[in-house]
Amino acid sequence: MQDIKRQSDEELMALIKSHQSHFALTELHKRYSRKLLGYFIKMLNRDEHLAQDFVQELFLKIWEKSQLFQEDKKFYTWLFTIASNMCKTHYRNHYRVVSEDMTRPVFDRNVFQENLTDKTHFEEALKLGIDSLELAHKTVFILRYLEQFPLQEIAEITETPVGTVKSRLFYATRKVAENLKAFNPKYEEHLFKIS
Repeated sequence: MQDIKRQSDEELMALIKSHQSHFALTELHKRYSRKLLGYFIKMLNRDEHLAQDFVQELFLKIWEKSQLFQEDKKFYTWLFTIASNMCKTHYRNHYRVVSEDMTRPVFDRNVFQENLTDKTHFEEALKLGIDSLELAHKTVFILRYLEQFPLQEIAEITETPVGTVKSRLFYATRKVAENLKAFNPKYEEHLFKIS
């Protein structure tokens, strides 16, 4: 059991593939379930129950489709590729009606007039701004700025060229920043860097 804890993610996946090791899967779950829960909560508009279901479903997929993992790939990138695809499928299957309201800022400046520098209000407005993004833009924004993935790995996860990732990040950043204009610039300064 102690050996399992010292093994790399990729070594654990090799054990799952060759021996159907429950211990290896449990160890991967310990390492990544919280991070994945946070990712799914952000991607699924803060629906924590749905996010928990997605985490469980993802680890079931890892177990059932372990043969699809390629040893020359990083497990972490493969894991988030599956998570990203699950979100895409969810959005595709649960059609969202986009109303005219989506083109307007996601919060009313008057609501925040009393204390524009309040970090809590800023963070809430940021979350609302992220929630308003189209799925492709939301995915790259969250992977880059909230999950701290490098551009090349985001390209692998989303299965798009790096140029497309940069373009989506530019659009998403511009849209989110537009919704934060009412706040003290010290919060916006150097907040988003694409490179």
